[in-house]
Amino acid sequence: MKSMPALSDLSVTEFLTLSRMGFLPRGLVIGSAVWDAGAPAMFTSVSQSSRDQNAQAVAQSLRSARQHALRRMWDHGAKLRAEGIVGVRLTLEHHRWHGGHQVAKIVAIGTAISFDPNHAPKEFANAPSLALSKGGPFTSDLSGQDFVALLRAGYKPISLATGNAVCAIDPSIARSYMLSFKNEEMVGYTQAFFDAREAAMDVLTKDLFASFPPHGADAPAGIVGMTVEERTHGGKAGFVEFTAVGTAIAVMHESDPRVSKAHPTPTMVVPLDR
Repeated sequence: MKSMPALSDLSVTEFLTLSRMGFLPRGLVIGSAVWDAGAPAMFTSVSQSSRDQNAQAVAQSLRSARQHALRRMWDHGAKLRAEGIVGVRLTLEHHRWHGGHQVAKIVAIGTAISFDPNHAPKEFANAPSLALSKGGPFTSDLSGQDFVALLRAGYKPISLATGNAVCAIDPSIARSYMLSFKNEEMVGYTQAFFDAREAAMDVLTKDLFASFPPHGADAPAGIVGMTVEERTHGGKAGFVEFTAVGTAIAVMHESDPRVSKAHPTPTMVVPLDR
């Protein structure tokens, strides 16, 4: 019986770029989670301390949902005996269910890949595995082109790094600006966005080093491809949600044949689809 072809959401360019390095898709891997944060009183005139507690509950639900979705996607890739998962995408939906419950739905999807020496250039045939030292595939949201450029520069992806935070906006701040007719910065809102951004980065760093210690076998050397997403909910007296996502990388062994002998020369690419 013939085996089924591996599914992939790679573009033709990405597929060809990876295959020329010896990486072939193992299959499309997906993980999801739906999380209930309870019925936070975000939009009612409760005390600011209660609103802050509710904001933390929503932030924790988003964090837990994201971790579960990524873990299930990782487990899927591990079952396929993949070396890594590339092109990971995270989608987030917020829903208000009966009783005012704040529900978050997160889906993680990517393409599992493995190295096939029969499809690789001869000089790469004995290249070491890029799987994590503790076992299982790496995860990355980099494109195929960026992934290959990273390897040639002497770095390898280890894990998707994510962090999120939610900060409640004091309703009194909104009322104060409604009564003001000055042309000035809305300092209260600026501070809320700043606090959410800093808290998200702090969560990202702590979660990453909890999984990959600074002096471990896959010690992170940095995070590349960072993207940030900002959302507001509930209008002027609602809350600010901030999410940061990137790919944590580690240094490859200098003897790895995929590391370029000369430093790669960066080239400027202008996307035509934006």
